[in-house]
Amino acid sequence: MKTENEAGVVSIRDNPDERTTRINLRWEGNHQISDFNLDKLGRILDSEDETEHTGWVLAELPVKASVGTTIPLLKGAR
Repeated sequence: MKTENEAGVVSIRDNPDERTTRINLRWEGNHQISDFNLDKLGRILDSEDETEHTGWVLAELPVKASVGTTIPLLKGAR
């Protein structure tokens, strides 16, 4: 269950040929994807906001997440 202090993983799509995975996140509150501790997912290659409350992360395989995993805000992010 996500709150204004965390983002939730809503989907994961692996691309084994490139050894990457795309992770889609959703959150509440006035945040950007860069406000969250994305390193908890693994080695991050890229990330981008899509809407006011969603964004995606491109990570190197393997990742440390599954659908429903929550990612906390970085310390100092509001």
